[in-house]
Amino acid sequence: MNAVSSQSQSKASSASRNSVFSDEHELFRETCRRFYEKEIEPHYRRWEKDGIGTPPELWRKAGDAGLLGLVIPPEYGGPGGDFLYNVILNEELGRFVGGASVGAAITTDLMTNILMAHGTHEQKQRWCPGILSGDVIQAMGLTEPGSGSDVSGIQTRARREGDDFIISGNKCYMSSGSKANLIYLVAKTDDDLKRGRSAMTAFLVDASTPGVKLRRMDTIGMRASGVGEGFFEDVRVSAQCMLGAEGDALRTVLKGTFTLDRTIIAARALAVAELAFNITLDYVKNRKVFGQPVFEFQNTQFKLAEMKTDLVVGAAFRESLLRSLADGTLDSLTATTAKLWFSEMEYRVADTCLQLHGGYGYMEDSAISRIYTWSRVESIYGGTSEIQKSNIAKSLR
Repeated sequence: MNAVSSQSQSKASSASRNSVFSDEHELFRETCRRFYEKEIEPHYRRWEKDGIGTPPELWRKAGDAGLLGLVIPPEYGGPGGDFLYNVILNEELGRFVGGASVGAAITTDLMTNILMAHGTHEQKQRWCPGILSGDVIQAMGLTEPGSGSDVSGIQTRARREGDDFIISGNKCYMSSGSKANLIYLVAKTDDDLKRGRSAMTAFLVDASTPGVKLRRMDTIGMRASGVGEGFFEDVRVSAQCMLGAEGDALRTVLKGTFTLDRTIIAARALAVAELAFNITLDYVKNRKVFGQPVFEFQNTQFKLAEMKTDLVVGAAFRESLLRSLADGTLDSLTATTAKLWFSEMEYRVADTCLQLHGGYGYMEDSAISRIYTWSRVESIYGGTSEIQKSNIAKSLR
């Protein structure tokens, strides 16, 4: 890890501390930092070039380090942590340049939260050991090529046949989807179609089931995160694989998940923006143009001042957001506004930082180029900015 990365992490760390986190949380933060520094930062360029994404051994190492299955309670072999541990997992990933390549790859514990909230005892017994060890990689099969952020418009179908369901459809943009073992697959059953357009059912699908085919998708950023597409052709699963009640996926299984996902994205976005700013501040102080450091130009100083203001405002917003999460008062509207503002702010900062790097910023081997391409997707995944604006507007009626 270079000196700039170390300096960036130190500054970001001091800014991130607040009383919402316990001493145990902060110890976990240090564990994450050490793991990312040792197991991701030195290797991510090779993973990008190989085109294979994060290798299976990284997941097992993450399991050994205690970074997986954080919300799994002791009765299923887990630590029984709260969701703030997942926030830390994501924030610290955002503080490393390598995180801009790995992206959301090893932060799939959001799905573990779904399993804990809505899974049966048998489902938890089956999947928890592998999640904790890193032998089971999870992916969310929700988005489809023809529906995008309109989750109610999915076309994947699950036809009842005795005690089984036969599932057919296509999912895309699944983080870690190219190598997943367990897919949280959302489909519409015959009963769902009768109930209306928004009725959907969730299933836990073993990726080794006949009829499941996963394919890696080539992205412009987060190139080592194993984003994948899933094809499901007459996939037979038992009704016991159903997650929650039939037709209830949107109202129960997914609704709370959207709130948590948007909170994670917001917290990670601030960490990424801080990293971009600190790298750029160091660069403009050392890069000379026309005989003086780029920092000395008034335009540079004004741009840095604007970004610093965004980071200060963001730090206050983040603290309020996480306090609400910790005390159980976080609502969907607040998480939606956070996702919108932080993702747009992150890209605004990353774009400005790349500009201040000049031609070097456009080179693939520059740190800021990876941060830039990661930042661009933040306003798209987890629900586009346009969807967030629509949801906020609805609350004003």
